[in-house]
Amino acid sequence: MQVHITPTNSISNHTNITVGLKFKGDSDLDIGVYRDYAWKPLYIKNLENYTPVRQFGDVVIYAKDDNGNYTDYDTINEWISGNILEDSSIGLYDYEIDPEILMNRYATNENEYTQINQTFRGTHSFLVYLKDGLNLTLGVQDLNWYNGSDEYSVELYDINNNLLFNDTILDDGIIDNSGKRMPPQFKSFLKSGLREGIYELRLVNIKGENDGADSTIISLQINTDKIITQGTILPLNPSKLFFNLNQNTALKFNAWQGNAVQNISISGGMDKEIVINKSLLGKWVPVELPEGSYNMDIKGNLYISGANFAFTNDSIFYPYRYDLNKVNSEWIITSNYEVNIDENEWITSKKLFKSSDLELLDDKTMVFGLRKIGGNEVTLDEYTITLTPR
Repeated sequence: MQVHITPTNSISNHTNITVGLKFKGDSDLDIGVYRDYAWKPLYIKNLENYTPVRQFGDVVIYAKDDNGNYTDYDTINEWISGNILEDSSIGLYDYEIDPEILMNRYATNENEYTQINQTFRGTHSFLVYLKDGLNLTLGVQDLNWYNGSDEYSVELYDINNNLLFNDTILDDGIIDNSGKRMPPQFKSFLKSGLREGIYELRLVNIKGENDGADSTIISLQINTDKIITQGTILPLNPSKLFFNLNQNTALKFNAWQGNAVQNISISGGMDKEIVINKSLLGKWVPVELPEGSYNMDIKGNLYISGANFAFTNDSIFYPYRYDLNKVNSEWIITSNYEVNIDENEWITSKKLFKSSDLELLDDKTMVFGLRKIGGNEVTLDEYTITLTPR
């Protein structure tokens, strides 16, 4: 749903825009603004089951099981660290937790090396624990299925998403769609002077003018014994993956082409056999697993998401002190969130935007998007826009 508003007052860089919605319903509602519609929570139905326990400015911390026994602190970072136990699940709504308190302070005794002999297609991200530097050797090979050049960008980020290192492996010289394979290219990457801690290693397939990811990582050697995947992965070869789950979690599998038809064996906290047949090609298949430690055998050619995967059991580590998850969270932290319910059960939710958040349609019209989460009906009564100078 979109709402178009042409204000009679001028909007300056010092204008606050408050959006109010009066409605009835049992669905979560998100709101966004033209043009990118970066959705923000307008109403969170589940918050009815939580108790607000502390507020810092417009940021409110809610507890699912309120014991009333909290140590007070002057800052939100101190409060979270002092009152929320490690491994607790936290749902974040319009709030970003400080990476300094989110990251675990894990330590390894020495710079052991890990060798991963798996072929990954396209861009992949890894979380790694490094002591004082990066020593990485990467092997890549172009598929040359599409016209255009391919490069791999090797990028290292700190926990605040600051780029610390960047280098590339160039194209193999074939830029047509002949499918001809050149010998793999190997290159080493060194970065010294790092502080001990957790980093993100992104291996980005720069597609150029290609229609799809047209290059592969065929091997990876790195100077740490702690390395896990992050986000969606596409391993092409048979492999055993290791992973730990701190709570009930849905893994997702997508067999993208005929060679990916397979049976997936999962062992550990619960043993499962997942059959991916031709009728499921191109579809995401969810698999629910309870808390526990697992290993999984795959044939390959398979998109996989839902956990941080390792290629040896010794490589697993816990990068975060807390589990950021909006499903059945023990805690919820919100900002810029105001909800009131009257005696007739009409709900009024408000969201504050700054003028810098808005892009006007045709230089004169504010456009707000509203989306409903779930299948429950929502009855709208009133939509208000209030402009106030800051």
